[in-house]
Amino acid sequence: MIYFFQSLSLKTRFLRVVLSFLFVLGFLWLVSGASWGVAHLRMVGHGGGLPNFGFWSAPQSLQSLLEQWGDGRAAFLVLSPALAGLFGACGIFLAWATLYLLKKANPSPPWYLLPLLPLLGALFGILETGAVVVATLLPIQEADVPALAATVLTSARWMAFGLSLAVLVLGTAIALIRKGLEKLR
Repeated sequence: MIYFFQSLSLKTRFLRVVLSFLFVLGFLWLVSGASWGVAHLRMVGHGGGLPNFGFWSAPQSLQSLLEQWGDGRAAFLVLSPALAGLFGACGIFLAWATLYLLKKANPSPPWYLLPLLPLLGALFGILETGAVVVATLLPIQEADVPALAATVLTSARWMAFGLSLAVLVLGTAIALIRKGLEKLR
């Protein structure tokens, strides 16, 4: 009977992971697929889409993108909540997936701090979006500090999400190898 409830608990956790991935896809569609999303920013900004998709970019690149947007800066203000939601949904998805993996592996207690890593990445992503919003609201000459903060937060977000994705990939590989070795015995 206990095994049944443990199995049911893992299935509901797995369902939670799948549903959170659907939220990630929904926010991704809002940001990139909706007509008011990135396509509108590219049209208004003469080819400039969202800022800082790379690991590191100079603060001057954000300022030049703000210059390209010109009067279309309001389009980013409309898009920014969906972008912050995308980062939050990615963080929640990666945290729940890491928790699911940890519950299956049952390691020692310090490993249970790993789900904080994607949540930290989500926080960095939301703060990065806020810094770009502040830079968008300020005149271009005064947007130096928010542009620098946005580039630093972008790198921190990439590192946190990259490390959490590496934890998931390595943890899944180790779990599959361990399960395969158990079946061979």
